Amino acid sequence: MKGIRLITRDEAFQRAEHIRDEYRALYGIDFEIEHAFLPVELLIPTQAQLSEMKLLVVLEEIKHGYDAPITVIPYRGRYYIIDGHHRAFALWKLGFDQVEALVLRPKARFFPGVVRTAEKSGLKSLGDIKIVRD
Repeated sequence: MKGIRLITRDEAFQRAEHIRDEYRALYGIDFEIEHAFLPVELLIPTQAQLSEMKLLVVLEEIKHGYDAPITVIPYRGRYYIIDGHHRAFALWKLGFDQVEALVLRPKARFFPGVVRTAEKSGLKSLGDIKIVRD
């Protein structure tokens, strides 16, 4: 399991800020970052496959206190994962009912492209993700 480096808690916050800035440029609207704990059943993945090797590392690290939040964007009462699929999936597999998240909340109405990505891939819950061997 060499070569797999997990992001730190601080890096997760920095990534959320970077994604917010990219979304602001892409969509031409502003977003605020809200820190929240979200029910796992409201999370929608936007990535169809995860690395088994990385997932094993994340599962083990969570058992030892790893706690970097995921980044999501809300749309129609659901939260679409932008960053942190391995973390979200691992927490779900470990039986957590909530996930710490950084929510990119838009200050105007818009349709996030990740919603279309999830729909095209048939992703409706974390259980729809396939784990692939590396």
